[in-house]
Amino acid sequence: MSTLAEVTNEALALSLDERVVLAQRVWDSMEHFAGREVEKAWRDEVDRRWREIEEGKVQCLPAADVMKRARKSLRR
Repeated sequence: MSTLAEVTNEALALSLDERVVLAQRVWDSMEHFAGREVEKAWRDEVDRRWREIEEGKVQCLPAADVMKRARKSLRR
């Protein structure tokens, strides 16, 4: 049996398209993990955030900038 590290290394060696398919399959396998209440809470949160964007209450940032900030904060 493969270890998590081995599976991770194999997954990261896949092409981008293959990694996207793999990520979707893994995500799909967890969909039923959350109960209806959790799924409703997720949808409500998505709706709330989308409204804030549409109403101009929040400013969207490029993903690259967000990732740069996140990496910097984790190095502290």
